[in-house]
Amino acid sequence: MDCQHVRNLEDINEILTLAKLNTNDVRPLAQTLRFTPENLHDNNYKLLQLDSHLLNDITEGNTLYIKGDDDDEVVICSETHTFHVTEAETSNSLLLVKHLKFNNEIEENEDPRINNILVSSIFYDYLEAVVGKPHLKKLHEILNKSVYKGPEVEFEVDQNSLLTFEELSNKVQASNKELKDALESMTVLELNNKIRLLDLEYHFRVLSLMLKLVEENSWQLDEIDFDETIEALKDLAPREVISSLFDKYTEESKLIDSLQLYRYKEDVVCTFFAKVLLHGTGRFELNEFLQTWKDSVPEGMICDEEMLYGLAVIDKTSDPNIIFAFDETSLPENINERFKTLFQVKTKWSVPEITPYIKQLATVKLDVNALLAKHARASKVDGIKYYSSKHGK
Repeated sequence: MDCQHVRNLEDINEILTLAKLNTNDVRPLAQTLRFTPENLHDNNYKLLQLDSHLLNDITEGNTLYIKGDDDDEVVICSETHTFHVTEAETSNSLLLVKHLKFNNEIEENEDPRINNILVSSIFYDYLEAVVGKPHLKKLHEILNKSVYKGPEVEFEVDQNSLLTFEELSNKVQASNKELKDALESMTVLELNNKIRLLDLEYHFRVLSLMLKLVEENSWQLDEIDFDETIEALKDLAPREVISSLFDKYTEESKLIDSLQLYRYKEDVVCTFFAKVLLHGTGRFELNEFLQTWKDSVPEGMICDEEMLYGLAVIDKTSDPNIIFAFDETSLPENINERFKTLFQVKTKWSVPEITPYIKQLATVKLDVNALLAKHARASKVDGIKYYSSKHGK
């Protein structure tokens, strides 16, 4: 049969007769398909299946971004979500056509007519966009190239490596909301519209100056004055650095004569001091570390071992017990590789210990408990639940 033959009403009536139907049994509009004479598979089209979030973004006129370098997994980002794009096969052929009419577009009382449809392409697979976690490893790689160590060493920094938030957004496979959330969890500041990661030692130096003011001014821990802090340290550190650290380490406490005062957040301050002590030290005898940590924090603040979860690994199976730094950002983004690494570092983890290392990979459908049930094996020791490798001994 000639695929390019265009059917007419006489052809349609002949087919109806062969099918033992009459014109009253069918819609007045007959639609015929014929294939393009060109190569059906020689095109640049891809079919993308949209979920409700993406469909709403498109219908509402919101902007979507396709992100990824040549060697990256392709993702689509909206303002709030990251969608992982994967290829899926279909058992039925999918045809690409124009001007096909659907039942609700056909009038019952219209005169019989034919709509000739040209099939432009045929597909046996399509792309799926599934909500997933953002890829943030590149964010850390970019920011680590231009760490802020203070104004006195800025001459060493390649100014071309500094990026604005918009420039970061173009490079990092994450939605703007996810990128902002990630930056808030890090110690960054904005200098001259550029996003900078704060150097650990410089960070410690400025925070120590801020905390020293509490003692020098005999302030109560919940009566910290922001303006006085800025004024006292303005010649020792840039205002942007002090302000950024003040936002990170304090919270509103009380009003006195219409003056808003603040308190230092004990858990955040103590955790940072622990990070400083562990930085570059390798393995530390646990009891010695706990005493040094306790002695280092501001008077009145209490250190708790749980503050170390997600920051360090504590091994109480060794003699003596030891502790060493272990940062979540050093772990692979792939969930299977991440669990493999975790169980190489430590064979058994309690839920509170392991949670900070996997919660970044949790989703609405798979929370931390579900991830542990899927990728690890549970056991109890002295009434405490631990997780170990599913394939371990």
